Amino acid sequence: MLLMVALTSCHLSGSKFDRQKWSYGDGLDYPLRNDIVDDLMKNHHIKGLTYRQVIDSLGSPQRRDSLQFTYQIQDNSYDFNRKKPAHKKNLLVHFNKDSVVVKFEIYEHTDKK
Repeated sequence: MLLMVALTSCHLSGSKFDRQKWSYGDGLDYPLRNDIVDDLMKNHHIKGLTYRQVIDSLGSPQRRDSLQFTYQIQDNSYDFNRKKPAHKKNLLVHFNKDSVVVKFEIYEHTDKK
């Protein structure tokens, strides 16, 4: 019973952000990010970081625009066997013209069937 409680607690949401956990994934799926993104948003100061500091803290983004980084948290759109509509969740990091973070937010979208 104690073993089950220990194993279950490892998978509860609300885990602490850790760079190694954040980076864990195969390029299509990052299974640990959704569990740690709340801690990242609440307890880690992203606003005010430079472009380079964001890369050092979170690694390379999955998408990079001139003033925005996109880090994938969840994306089941590539799973053609899914029973539910496609769902995407991303962390968006917005920069000003001086490459300093001015805003960061979670963006979620679920396709309509």
